[in-house]
Amino acid sequence: MKITLKHLTKIFPNREKGKPDVVAVNDFDFSIPDGKLVSLLGPSGCGKSTALNLICGLEKPTKGQIFFDETDVTERSPRDRGVGMVFQSYALYPHLTVRKNIIYPLKNFKGDKKLTKEEMNRRAEEAAKLVQISELMERRPSELSGGQQQRVAIARALVKMPEVLLLDEPLSNLDARLRLQTREEIRRIQQETGITTIFVTHDQEEAMSISDIMVVMKSGTLHQMGEPQEIYDSPANLFVAKFLGTPPINVFEGRLEKGTVYIGNDAVLKIRKPGGGDFSDMPVYVGIRPEGFMPDAEGSFVAGLKALEVMGRDTSVVFTHDDTVSEVTRAIISSKKGLNTGDGVVRFSVLPEKLHIFDKETETRIPFEV
Repeated sequence: MKITLKHLTKIFPNREKGKPDVVAVNDFDFSIPDGKLVSLLGPSGCGKSTALNLICGLEKPTKGQIFFDETDVTERSPRDRGVGMVFQSYALYPHLTVRKNIIYPLKNFKGDKKLTKEEMNRRAEEAAKLVQISELMERRPSELSGGQQQRVAIARALVKMPEVLLLDEPLSNLDARLRLQTREEIRRIQQETGITTIFVTHDQEEAMSISDIMVVMKSGTLHQMGEPQEIYDSPANLFVAKFLGTPPINVFEGRLEKGTVYIGNDAVLKIRKPGGGDFSDMPVYVGIRPEGFMPDAEGSFVAGLKALEVMGRDTSVVFTHDDTVSEVTRAIISSKKGLNTGDGVVRFSVLPEKLHIFDKETETRIPFEV
C-alpha cells in the first residue's frame, strides 16, 4: 500500500491565552512507497506521533489529504482504513489470554468480513507463529515479559491482515537488550509480510538500523527524507547532522578563506564548489564526525587532550578546542592506532567525507568537492 500525504497539516489551539496555536504537523507533502518500512524520527514534541495518528484516523487534519494508493481516506474512520496499530503502551486486556487478546479485533468484523471461531483461531495461530509466541497462547499478560507482551501487541495488529502497520514508539518500555532483539524481529516480520510499515521513534540508532527510509522531523516540519545512510552522509542541515550519530558530530566555528576550511588557525581542508570554482570567503559552521579524525603527527587539526576512553575495539579521544560549539568534542579511533599524547596536545588529519560545512545564517549544508 502506497501512502501519500498532500499538504497535510495539523494545528492544535493553544489553551494559554495570547499564545500562538501549536502547529504539530506542518505541510507534509510526500509519499511512502508500497512495502517499505519508514521511520518518523525526531525529538520529543516534533509531531511524529501526531502524524501517525493522522494516518491512522485517530486525528483529523486541519488541512490536507491522505491517500492509500489512489483512494482518499482523509475522512474515513480508523476502522475503515485497513490499518493495524501498535502503541507504546501495549494496551493488552489483563483478564484475557494471549489467544483471546490476539483474536479480539477480529470480533469487530461485520457482514461479509465476519469470521467463524475456527477462522479466528487459525488467524491467531498464524499471527502468533509469525512473532514466535505460539507456546504462550494460553498465558495472560501478567505472566509475560515486556518483550513477549510487545510481540502479542504486534500479533494483535497483524491478525487483521492490515495493509498498513503503524508502530508508535513500540520499544520504549523495553530494556536495551530486548530493544535490540525486538527491533530485529520487527524488521524480519515486515520483510516477511511486505506490509507498508511506519515506525515512530526518537532513537536515531533504532531508525538507522531498521528503516528503508527515514523522515527526520523537528517542530512539525520535515527536514530531510531518504535512505538512512544517505541522510547520515549528506545531512540537509545542521539540525539533521547533530541529531544523527552516536557520539554526535563535533561542531566548530569556522570560516572559508581562499578555498580553504579553517577552524581557528588550523587549515583543515582545501575545497572547491561542485563542478569547479572557488567559494567566497565567509564564516561557516564546520561539522566533523567523530570517526573522521585520523591520528597524524603532521596533521593540521590541533587540539588539547582531555581524556582517553578505551572501549575495546575503539578508543574515544575527548579533546578541547577554542572554537568548538559542541558540549563535548571527541574523536573515535581504532585502539590499534598509536596516539602521541606526551605534551597534552593531539594532532589529527581529517577525512573529507566526514567533514561538513554549514551556512552560518541558514544552517543548511554547503556541498563541496576536494
